[in-house]
Amino acid sequence: MPVDHPTVPSAATADPCSRARAARAVLAANAAATEEQGRPTVESRAAAEEAGAFALTTPENFGGLDADHRTMVGVFAELGAGCPSTAWLAAVSATAKSFFFDWMTTEAQEAVYADPNVRVCGTAMPAGHARRVDGGYLVDGRWSYASGCLEARWAEVGLGVIDDERTDRACLVILPTEQLLIDRTWDQAVGLRGTGSHTLVADEVFVPDSFLMTQPEHLEGPGIGTRQMSIVLHTVAPLIGAARGALDLVRPLMTTERPVFGSPYTRRSQSPSARHLFAESSQLVDTAEQRMLGVADMLDAADLGNTSLATEAAGARMQLVSALRDCRTALDMLLDLHGSSALTGGNALSRFWRDVAVGSRHGVVNPYVVADQLGSALAPEKLLAEDS
Repeated sequence: MPVDHPTVPSAATADPCSRARAARAVLAANAAATEEQGRPTVESRAAAEEAGAFALTTPENFGGLDADHRTMVGVFAELGAGCPSTAWLAAVSATAKSFFFDWMTTEAQEAVYADPNVRVCGTAMPAGHARRVDGGYLVDGRWSYASGCLEARWAEVGLGVIDDERTDRACLVILPTEQLLIDRTWDQAVGLRGTGSHTLVADEVFVPDSFLMTQPEHLEGPGIGTRQMSIVLHTVAPLIGAARGALDLVRPLMTTERPVFGSPYTRRSQSPSARHLFAESSQLVDTAEQRMLGVADMLDAADLGNTSLATEAAGARMQLVSALRDCRTALDMLLDLHGSSALTGGNALSRFWRDVAVGSRHGVVNPYVVADQLGSALAPEKLLAEDS
């Protein structure tokens, strides 16, 4: 393996969570511009990269951090408290770079990880098809919700058909984004506008054989549980960070001299009910963070022991869905405390609220699907049939 790969800054390597905390102010200052232009500003990208956010799942032998799950969610949450869109892109790239690493050939790894801070986008949805030609494949397809496609150097996208035959195993291909078209289907999104989650379009893009990825046999079945859980965790962390950011926005408002309409109060903190509302919203965010960290610790323990999470995954996923639901509730309470002016254009609290509303409805945290999975794990259909 080559030894001349560039490396992330040493300060980021030493303490990425602290670096992310320091970057939060830069991201917050640029959050409105990030939303307006549909992608992180240059300043936000630089601050996130300095924190090591784009190198978290790059292997150490390629100059990356190869961070554990607790570190990753800490970084994504800190960044999310400043700008959920920028944090979301860091999390999406981290997922793409880690989930499919050992699906790649050595040649593909060398190309993708030449820069440890490389940003990767994509979707595993099998919306593409490939036709074999000399030395590789010509790929066509349309892949929606490709978060970060405006920033990414590479896209990892799913194939459903190869040479007119449906694939019987999960299959993806690595495409250079400079050869793809971007259909701007995300410009009118209500939240997470800065993620640029547009639709990628390939029209007979050539890729070499080595850039086709098929799911290895040893990753089939229950053994893939920790990887799937990491996707959920990466989805949740920026949103819980956003709830923390919203809480921190409203905190100083509680003691600000500002008459409360319809009451004798000149500060919200004078109202016992307002204090209770703020305390309850704070507790909801705190416990959401603790549940997130608990799942991260569980995944780290599973990785160290090289064990499967076949039985625990459904419960952990439900924990994260519940954490997001609590964050949505907390944000509603914070909007009540702030008042309707929070819903005017450009207000940071409104942006947090919209970003969480959109992000918490991502497919991997679909509440009724996750509830079905937990119910099946707790009371398998076979067991119910035997009992009856």
